[in-house]
Amino acid sequence: MRSLRNKVVVVTGAGRGIGAAITRHFFDEGARVVLAARNKKRLQETAASLGADEKDYLIVTADVTVRKQMKKIVLSAMKKFGQIDIFVNNAGVGIHKPLVKTTEKEFDVIFNTNLKAIYYSFLELVPLFKKQAGGQIINISSGAGRIGVPGLAAYSSSKAALNAFSEAVAGEVRNDNIKISVLAPASTDTNLMSNLSKKSKTPSKAAVKLTVDEVAEAVIFLARQNTNAWTSTADIRPLHIKK
Repeated sequence: MRSLRNKVVVVTGAGRGIGAAITRHFFDEGARVVLAARNKKRLQETAASLGADEKDYLIVTADVTVRKQMKKIVLSAMKKFGQIDIFVNNAGVGIHKPLVKTTEKEFDVIFNTNLKAIYYSFLELVPLFKKQAGGQIINISSGAGRIGVPGLAAYSSSKAALNAFSEAVAGEVRNDNIKISVLAPASTDTNLMSNLSKKSKTPSKAAVKLTVDEVAEAVIFLARQNTNAWTSTADIRPLHIKK
């Protein structure tokens, strides 16, 4: 498997939860990391947890649902490090509501964050990676994108669309040495997933949820695969379920 030392990795939604864990694990592998999210204070907390020298990381405050700000993330990373090797689209949102009670604004927020932001990243990264002769994009999806979950119609469909979108574009760019992978975690111990599960009429059957570090380790596996190996989609689930 390849080394991640000195690779430049961008992680969106890096201020907490899975994104913060992904950032820490890449840094532990010797990568230089770019932390992106809307909340600067949370990004600073994640950066502080790294114990890193400022030359090895960059904080970018940005809203990934705005194309100019996605461009800002990419340009800031290029200005600081001169390259991007891996881009992790982790930022995501979900709202637990019956569909008929989901407002159009809530629906748009979910799709803009979970799908349109990824579209924006592709517009920036595909031309860049072609110039660099390669690169990798890892999109964090959800088990809810495999099977529609009651109360999560908008969230489930946004993740299902992300899966298909990623697979389609991956086929377009694979001969350009560009990998696009999707990782779909099931029940994970994050504020977002815990809140969604509590409100669900069909809560997770997992007796033990995945930890954010276990999800991050799966991301590292995808990133460390040899150059010629490409995992297009991967599911990660907790082993034990309630009886």
